[in-house]
Amino acid sequence: MRQTPFRNPTIMANWSELNDREPAYALVARVDLVVIRYDDEVSVMYGRCHHPGALLAHGFIDGPNLICGVHYWDYRYESGVSE
Repeated sequence: MRQTPFRNPTIMANWSELNDREPAYALVARVDLVVIRYDDEVSVMYGRCHHPGALLAHGFIDGPNLICGVHYWDYRYESGVSE
């Protein structure tokens, strides 16, 4: 029998509570995350900006990008890579 790697999964958010293209904060195992629902997909990324460490959940969506609300660094919410 194949074992699943996650024996005790953590619920980060309820789908119905996620607004489309609105960053949401989650904390799992003391790691800040940002959750973004877009259409019928969801993206979960490290929740701190790589520039000064600001919370990305306090940012905003501009087109395909999550923009840090402090220094305006951008991250593609589908991949996490900067434009």
